[in-house]
Amino acid sequence: MSGNDKFEEQKFKPGQSGNPKGKPKGLQGGRMQALGALDRIIAKEDNLRLIEDALEEELRKRPLWFFTNIVMPLLPKETKGVLEGGDRVIEWRSLVAVGSPPSAAGEGGDAD
Repeated sequence: MSGNDKFEEQKFKPGQSGNPKGKPKGLQGGRMQALGALDRIIAKEDNLRLIEDALEEELRKRPLWFFTNIVMPLLPKETKGVLEGGDRVIEWRSLVAVGSPPSAAGEGGDAD
């Protein structure tokens, strides 16, 4: 058998999985293990209180930094907003609207 024939024999066929048995159940990668350890550490009441205090202190000192570096990365990708501060403009639109949608009669005009 030539090297080319052996390659064709081992090549994946359309519709054939490269790993037919899949990943073993319960096997976690390093990232999931690290996140699990972090979750256990944060879940301790004393640590949670420390984190809450530090976040609140940072929010009071630097609200724009807090919003862009803490809040925005936690928001879904579909979420955007507008926040102006100094020479930076941050766009943010929430997926959830507050209040009721405008009525057909109120669209395009001011109710006042």
